[in-house]
Amino acid sequence: MKGQYTHYLIIPKDATTRISDRYDWQTFTYKDVEKTGTRDVNVTLPTDDDLKSEIQAFMDTHSISGSGTKAELLTAIDEHIMENGTPTESESYTYTAQEVDETTDHEAKVDDMVERHPLYFAKREAPDGSEYCIKSDLTFTELKALPSSIKIFTNEEVKAYISENWDEEE
Repeated sequence: MKGQYTHYLIIPKDATTRISDRYDWQTFTYKDVEKTGTRDVNVTLPTDDDLKSEIQAFMDTHSISGSGTKAELLTAIDEHIMENGTPTESESYTYTAQEVDETTDHEAKVDDMVERHPLYFAKREAPDGSEYCIKSDLTFTELKALPSSIKIFTNEEVKAYISENWDEEE
C-alpha cells in the first residue's frame, strides 16, 4: 500500500486538511516605482543651416579638428564620423518599474489543491457526503506524515473500498 508512486486518499469531509507542503504557493502585490537612468544618444549633427561659429563649437566639443569654410568644416565632421562613428552624449531619463510590494505565503489545504489543480486532484465525493477520494503522488515521507483519519489505497484497493462502503443508491 504505502511506498508506491500513485495513491488514492480517502479523506473525511474536513476539506481543510493539509496533506503536503509541496503545493504551497505565494501571491504578490506590486507597486509602481519611478526610476532614473542614463543612456548614450547620437548627437544632432550640424548642417548648412547652422552658423560657422556653431559648427566650430560642435567640433571643439567633440574633439574634431578642421578649419576653413563652412563646407570644409562639415566635410571634416563627415570624415571624422566615417572613421570614429557618430558622437554621442549621455541623456538622463525616467521610467516606471513594478516591484514586489508584499508577498503572501499560502499553505495548500486539500480544498486549495482541488481548486488550483482540478484535473490532477479531481475529487470524487461519497454519496452521503461523509468523505471523498483524491488521487495523489505523495512521497513515502509525506504519506507517513498524514493524519490517521486519512486512508491510503492503491488503485485496486480504492475501487474495492468505494464499491463496499459508498452506497451509490443514496
